Amino acid sequence: MNKHISDMSREKIFNAIKSAKPTITADAKTIEDEALELLKESEFARPQLMSEDATEALMLRIDAGLVIGTTCEKISTLDMLPHSVKQFFDRNSLPAELKVQSVEPLNKLNWQGITTDIDIVNDNTVGLCWAEYGVAETGSFVAHSSPEMPILLNFLPLYLIAIIPKSKILHYMDDYALIANEIAKKKQTPRNMCLISGVSGTTDIEGVLVKGAHGPEVLHIIIVEDE
Repeated sequence: MNKHISDMSREKIFNAIKSAKPTITADAKTIEDEALELLKESEFARPQLMSEDATEALMLRIDAGLVIGTTCEKISTLDMLPHSVKQFFDRNSLPAELKVQSVEPLNKLNWQGITTDIDIVNDNTVGLCWAEYGVAETGSFVAHSSPEMPILLNFLPLYLIAIIPKSKILHYMDDYALIANEIAKKKQTPRNMCLISGVSGTTDIEGVLVKGAHGPEVLHIIIVEDE
């Protein structure tokens, strides 16, 4: 293409963009109020949850098979976690070994009989992480990267167990968006904020669903009562 014509075309495009830019200005509070009004008016703005209780809604969504490759259970105390993990090993015919995220609530548990610091680079490994939040709308859990939370713990193991405190389960995805916004205002945004909804999957090859294509093939969520 002639360079002169190319430059003219580019200028024409940018001039069109500039002339089409919004001219209405509004402060953040006005925009927020208008958004809230829209939510009230439209029954389609948020999907209907399977229960008004966020924890129950999350579990029902998973039990209904709406979160690919995911199972879920609830335990009454964190001390019960090692036993639940052993049952997970038994169900999947796995050796009693995994990589546990190094955070205080998990470090102080009695992991007797379980190796908790394996190399997740190896095949068929199990990872266990402490989730920041759960989201009932999508059956998701949220993980923030930090020195104690290497983000690859969520993606390298073939099997992943995520622990969600019941008090941290939100109803909707936009509830988490508000939290993320507050984190950003405090300039504390982590390098990675991952929302994980089921296992990795692809249908690129002849339309056949293949699980574990880009991450874990099996996800198990354990909700722990903490109130």
